[in-house]
Amino acid sequence: MDAKGLLNQENYNLKAKRISAVGIYEVKENIRLKIEDDTGEYTNGVSGDIMDANVIQHQKRDQENDNTGFGKVENNKHPSAEGEQHTVKNKLKKDLQIMWHKVSLLQMSEREKLPKLKTNSKLIKLQEEINGVIEEHLENDEINITDINNLIYAAATIMTQALKKPSKRSKNRRDVKFWKIRMQKQISSWRKELSIIAETGTGSDNGKLNSKKRKIFQKYRVTNVREVAQLTETLKQKVQAKAQRIRRYEKRETQ
Repeated sequence: MDAKGLLNQENYNLKAKRISAVGIYEVKENIRLKIEDDTGEYTNGVSGDIMDANVIQHQKRDQENDNTGFGKVENNKHPSAEGEQHTVKNKLKKDLQIMWHKVSLLQMSEREKLPKLKTNSKLIKLQEEINGVIEEHLENDEINITDINNLIYAAATIMTQALKKPSKRSKNRRDVKFWKIRMQKQISSWRKELSIIAETGTGSDNGKLNSKKRKIFQKYRVTNVREVAQLTETLKQKVQAKAQRIRRYEKRETQ
């Protein structure tokens, strides 16, 4: 991180009140003392005066904000709530960084079309949090228009994943092969007809079975015994052909 980036991070921490001006001054003092002990070349001089001036300036700014009513919400927050919010933001920042890297490796044509999200309180809250994280990335001078485009798409993807969770029903429907179900229904229907025809003349005839046989014979226009034998052979061949087609389709899909 260069000097400008470090200064931007300091200003952001002060603005977000993650650390007070006094806390930053204490950190600088600890570093100064460590360098002074190691090298003996760093002394209290103009740098110390500048840091004191910065501390006074930040303290005045904080005092003005408190007097005008700004910052009171932050002071009233419970420490545990602030820690939880900080953890959520760090996770969101990490997830956005990972997604940003993934998106940068994709072509525009390879991007998945994102669905439109329904506007509600959760969406607005998440959008505000992501906007805060995006602002930190936009402070980098080396970012270009392509990086911005990838960053916005990565943020939209994270929001979609967080708010648009697929239901179990839709997930199961994606796994269903409707072409296979249709073929299996046809095979099942032909086997049922073969079973009814095979019962002819076995002594198990009854009124219900005879009614089913008449419907089958009318369907295929069978009038004599020879045509019954031909129908039986035809249905067997259809079953074998359809089963072979299913195996061929599954093999092609697997390949």
